[in-house]
Amino acid sequence: MLNDEFLPPWKESDRLAALRGYRVLDTPPEPEFDALVQLAARICQAPIALISLIDDHRQWFKAEVGLGMRETALDCSICLTMMLRPGVAVAPNLTEDPRFSTNPLVTGEPHLRFYAGAVLRTPDGLPLGALCVLDRVSRGLTADQAFTLETLAHQVTALLELRRAIAERDERLEASHQIEQRQALLVRELHHRVKNTLATVQGLVGATGRSTGSFDEFYLSFSNRISSLAKTHNLLTEDYWQTATLREIILNELKPFAESQQPRFRLIGPPIELSADLAVPVGMAVHELTTNAVRYGALSAPGGHVEVRWSVGETEGIRKLHLEWKEHGGPPVSEPQHQGFGTTLLQRVLPMQCNAEVEVKYERDGFLFRMNAPLMKQRLVPTY
Repeated sequence: MLNDEFLPPWKESDRLAALRGYRVLDTPPEPEFDALVQLAARICQAPIALISLIDDHRQWFKAEVGLGMRETALDCSICLTMMLRPGVAVAPNLTEDPRFSTNPLVTGEPHLRFYAGAVLRTPDGLPLGALCVLDRVSRGLTADQAFTLETLAHQVTALLELRRAIAERDERLEASHQIEQRQALLVRELHHRVKNTLATVQGLVGATGRSTGSFDEFYLSFSNRISSLAKTHNLLTEDYWQTATLREIILNELKPFAESQQPRFRLIGPPIELSADLAVPVGMAVHELTTNAVRYGALSAPGGHVEVRWSVGETEGIRKLHLEWKEHGGPPVSEPQHQGFGTTLLQRVLPMQCNAEVEVKYERDGFLFRMNAPLMKQRLVPTY
């Protein structure tokens, strides 16, 4: 949209990018810029002075005195043409200048007749607009006034550079502050997680010891449970101990059956992330469910399979995870006479650790487990 009288040595896209890089468009008035236009108007003895910035569809005034508006369309812009000229560009009589004689601000209010402007140029030589003075009568500009106007234009550019440097510094400080806050939260969460993990391991030792009859059986069972716990922790550490996807938690346990020629499991549910305090007990529960299915349930029979469904609902303003584990095609099921660690975990530990509502059914055609557990409302550590 620039005038073709001069062929600029820069691209318009680069010029606009430089202008927007200052992040000054549409900002409130600032005393430092207001003072410069007031000084320009006084020195040049002009009723109107502007800091005009040329955008892609308008000219916007960072500061103005005597005009009473903050922007105009580009078809009203004299600076659009004059900023292509070196030094101070002067139009003594706008009505006699064919470039501006039909300009709406010349033919109508405020009936401009005189213009003088010094280009605002970046350190790379890209023009942003102009510091200009205008009058309602035809006139000229003295050499001292032209020198002062150009000097003040350099001050405007210096202020824009300083303003951008301060903004970038503030952004870096804010980013550094956020990183410090995030690190503090991570350390706090890590302490919390390590403490909970140690308590979980301690509980696993006691529970596994009480539910096994030999050291070899204890070692195998305990090792498998620790391995399951480690898999869930691996998912959590990928997200800074925050969340793990439910599908990945379940796949960690059922993955050995994924390569079977006959489908052995189905996972049905939307993408959902579990907080660390819910992911760990859910991971342990899925491990116990898988182990039980392999030993006694659907996964112990060639044609058996497991269907896992989940959804998220809201009850009394609380978001809850609804999870169902249903086994099909296995041997006949009956309620066990002895309550092992797996049963204890499902029926007692889950309600205590994550306030879950649990239902266990030993239906003859297949074991059924249902759980409703509240979900965390927000992340502890923000996403970056």
